[in-house]
Amino acid sequence: MHHTTKLVITLAFTLMVSSLLCTVHAGDPPVLKVGHVGHDHHTALYVAALNGDMFKKDYGLYLKEVRPKQLYQLYDGDELVCELELFKAGGGSKMPTAMDQGMFDVGFGGVAAVAFHVDKGRPMKIISPLHSKGDMLVVSADLAPNNWDEFVEFTKNRKEPLRVGFKAPKAIALLIFQAALDEVGVSYTHDASKRDADILFINMKGAGHLNPGLQNDIIDAYVCNNPFCAIAEEKGMGRCIADLNDLPPGLWKDHPCCMIAAMDDVIEKKRDLVVKFLELITIATDYMNENPDIAIQSASQWIGTSLEVEKKSIPTSSYLTDPNEVWMKGIHTWVKTMEDLGHIKGQLAGKTNEEINELLLDLSLINEARANVAARRK
Repeated sequence: MHHTTKLVITLAFTLMVSSLLCTVHAGDPPVLKVGHVGHDHHTALYVAALNGDMFKKDYGLYLKEVRPKQLYQLYDGDELVCELELFKAGGGSKMPTAMDQGMFDVGFGGVAAVAFHVDKGRPMKIISPLHSKGDMLVVSADLAPNNWDEFVEFTKNRKEPLRVGFKAPKAIALLIFQAALDEVGVSYTHDASKRDADILFINMKGAGHLNPGLQNDIIDAYVCNNPFCAIAEEKGMGRCIADLNDLPPGLWKDHPCCMIAAMDDVIEKKRDLVVKFLELITIATDYMNENPDIAIQSASQWIGTSLEVEKKSIPTSSYLTDPNEVWMKGIHTWVKTMEDLGHIKGQLAGKTNEEINELLLDLSLINEARANVAARRK
């Protein structure tokens, strides 16, 4: 009898502990995993992460830091909406691959790279604008050209190819630059044995290798996004001689650069969390446009760049979450240009603008988020 009683008590205790553990597990907040690249095109995320008190006071929607740059709690008033895990991807063009592999749910990265993956049938969508412009042509400090026209003349009159670096094959800056070279009749190659080309492209495999490449005479120039270009000027390694936004054939004015994307299953299963997160990014973007100093300070603090670099870099970009007519036209231009360059060959090839919208975009989430933010202001 005594043994039976002990057994009953032990079983009861085990069941009670199991029940408590299940209750705790069931009460854990949901998690939204977000990938970003760590440069200032993604400053809206850093503004949200570093200015929680301001968000809380003005909107009641804010992030509470748990581990700097890694883990945050997203609150709406007193309600814990979810935990936000941040991951640094290898680059804007690499982000879609990492997201497709399940490393995170939502990703900040380049429009062209996501279009390339969707063209291959991968189940992801662009869900919000984020950033436009901000891509530059940089030449070494001792190279002669001072502007685009001089650069074109200089490359055409050289006896050997000008070595131009880029960070990744599907990088926005490279695609714009290639189309501009085609327009003005400057020849280029990726094959070092072809010495009759005007430009030899060199894949530096990451933006962080571009400035050292200039410094060590591996390349003569490069195309990339800020803040790397502003860093080159600050350190005396290079000069920004052209904003790619202004290059021929005139298609790139206010071109979409970085955006926010998500996997299709995340859009379906975590829609409410993603919308709430997009509200946060919308608020951050509004703060940045109202007061650029918030962007400059937040980018410098998060990335580790100097304030002087960000004062040069941030103004070359535009930050937005409104999928307006200019942005939509830019998306369609990107797909058509990538098709012309041979990068789009699959399900986006030959499609109308309406078909591109259906395959590549799901803007219902950002439209809902923007409406919610507008309601919070009332």
